[in-house]
Amino acid sequence: MRIELANFLFVISYIMSYDITKLIYVKEDPVDAENVATFVIDTANWKQPQTEDDIVRITTFIANVATQTLLKSQRHGANKFDVLVYMENFKIGNINYKFVKYLADILKSLFPEKLRKATLIDPPKIFITSYEIVKTFLDKPTRKKVELISTKENKQIYIDIVED
Repeated sequence: MRIELANFLFVISYIMSYDITKLIYVKEDPVDAENVATFVIDTANWKQPQTEDDIVRITTFIANVATQTLLKSQRHGANKFDVLVYMENFKIGNINYKFVKYLADILKSLFPEKLRKATLIDPPKIFITSYEIVKTFLDKPTRKKVELISTKENKQIYIDIVED
């Protein structure tokens, strides 16, 4: 009984300490010069979904944020959105490939050709190797829209060469 209570309290503290709205949100700045809005994913305190319910819940939340971002762009005359992912403190062990594939499939079906650009800022060097696996879940046109940037080196650190 004591172990079950401890597990229950751990789960409650995990849920209460993990406010996803602080990690995934529509960028408050106005749209850019092309009237495209951006949503942000900050991986600093990211906890990968572990259960099917978590995967569906987080994917639904991200789809909702993407919808809000697209609507913001549309109010300004654009029909695309950007994604900005801050990865400075990202741990490679935080990748749940099942979640990534599910998320990519859902976003691709809900927002066909709506992504203008996805920028990953300061990914750890080992992430580039993992990205070689992750990108297999993305179609070629989408892969062309992904860039990895290092603010420390002030340069683009990876670009996918996609052959047509």
